[in-house]
Amino acid sequence: PQAGVQRTVSLLRGRTRGEGNVATMLSCLMKPNARPILFIKNARKRPSKLVRQPRAFLEQRRFYLDRRVGQLWGIDWETQLVGDGAVLPPRPLTIKVGDALVIEGPLSDDKGEYKYVTSVFMDDCDVMSKPIDETIEPVKGKKKKKKKEAGDAAEPDPLQRLMFVALRAGTCVLFVDLSWEDQEEKLARLKGLSMPVAENSVARIGPIEVAVEEQTEKPKDGTLVWWNGVEWSNKKGPAKRKKKKR
Repeated sequence: PQAGVQRTVSLLRGRTRGEGNVATMLSCLMKPNARPILFIKNARKRPSKLVRQPRAFLEQRRFYLDRRVGQLWGIDWETQLVGDGAVLPPRPLTIKVGDALVIEGPLSDDKGEYKYVTSVFMDDCDVMSKPIDETIEPVKGKKKKKKKEAGDAAEPDPLQRLMFVALRAGTCVLFVDLSWEDQEEKLARLKGLSMPVAENSVARIGPIEVAVEEQTEKPKDGTLVWWNGVEWSNKKGPAKRKKKKR
């Protein structure tokens, strides 16, 4: 390696022969002055039976929304993934026809510099609908009389909610991957890094097994409850841990 030359970080792309930058990477690694180092991260199980599903748009989106007449069951990314995280709801998650599963995730980091990509994998779009996305604008706090100081936190960024409507009785398995791995090159370039960050840049919510039953009572339209790692609650966020007795 030449002195003073900044090595770039490149994400390896391509799943099949001739796709992505695999051939270019191999060619570079064979050069005399190459530094043959590969960083492996974001290891996760590749789905064998689940298929990546696109968002529902236009007529299909309206068709699904018209059939959403019941309870909303919410799972938010901060409760599931931040810090120690939380366990998923017990399998299967039993809901009624007309109910909907809601998975909430970020659109970008706190400053809006790095964008997240959300990928949905499902096994049956007849039982649960394809994902319907909705951008949730943050609720701004009340203005204070004191001027905003330099160290104050910025306004929270918008969130994305993916809704899966229960269409008929049956079982469906799905999971959602949240990723900013395609932004690691940008981060390394701007910060002058010669290697990617140690932490994973992809996280998975799921797999979640949903058992849909027929609706036997009048549905509770619009009621949204959140999984806090222990039980369903009207308040979003992890359950408070009980203090150990001394």
